[in-house]
Amino acid sequence: MFTKQTIVRFSECDGLGHVNNTTYYIYMEEARVDLFRLFIPSLDLTQWNLIVASTRCDYLQQVKFAEIITTYTWISHIGKSSMIIEHALQNDQNEWVARGQAVMIYYNYETQKAESIPEAIKNTLMQQMESPINAPDLRG
Repeated sequence: MFTKQTIVRFSECDGLGHVNNTTYYIYMEEARVDLFRLFIPSLDLTQWNLIVASTRCDYLQQVKFAEIITTYTWISHIGKSSMIIEHALQNDQNEWVARGQAVMIYYNYETQKAESIPEAIKNTLMQQMESPINAPDLRG
């Protein structure tokens, strides 16, 4: 499991005074950087081999300016060429504020096709399958 802390910036809040719904996707994407390093240690975009197939986010509680958010990231499923990445976001009062998920595909941009995830990477991904204690489930 990976963790990433973020301090909510003023610019991430909307006219209602809370974090805009689209910003949670940025928090989750940023939290996936450590996971990306398993595939591309240098993060060199010319060697990129991942593509997002789908994302979702359940909003559980409002988040406001200057709060500290911790995003927990883990793997729940590893397929032949895809994986399901889970996210749970918690505020500094240990309250769950959002729950997200992304499906990513191991992808060859030259051929424009999915490829099998190498066994060595699968083995490393399997070490990231532990979820945080009491993380909420995704809604139906």
